[in-house]
Amino acid sequence: MSSKPTNSNAGAEQEQAAESDSESSSEDPAASNGLKIALPEGSESVSDAIVTHREMLREPDQHGLATDEDITHLSEAMEKYSEAVDEINQQYDETETDIAELQEVIEHQQAQIDELQSMVTSLAEILGTETEWDSFE
Repeated sequence: MSSKPTNSNAGAEQEQAAESDSESSSEDPAASNGLKIALPEGSESVSDAIVTHREMLREPDQHGLATDEDITHLSEAMEKYSEAVDEINQQYDETETDIAELQEVIEHQQAQIDELQSMVTSLAEILGTETEWDSFE
C-alpha cells in the first residue's frame, strides 16, 4: 500500500518538472540571463559608475549638469516669462474686445450711411436730379 502513493507522487512530480521545463524553454532567452544595464562611458564596472555619478552630483558644473544656482535662475526666468505671457494674453483679450466693439460701431455707422444715402437719393429723384456716391472700401 505504501508503494502506490509514493509512485503516484513521483509521477506527479515528474509531470510538474516536465511542465516547468517546457515553460522555461518557451521563455525569452534574454530574460533568463538577468537584467543587463549598459555602463556609462568610461566606467568598467558598476562601482566605477556609482563613483562617477557621485562625483557628477558633487560637482555638477564640471560635468555639464545644472547647479542649484542654474536651477534657481531658470526657475525665476520661467516665472518672469510666465507672468509676461499672462499679461500679453490679457492684453490680447482686451484688444480683441476693443476690435469687436469697433466692428459693431463701423457696422452701425455703415447702416446710418446707407440710410442717409437712400434718403438723399429719394430727395434727388423728387427734385429730378441724379446723385453719385464715392465709396471708400
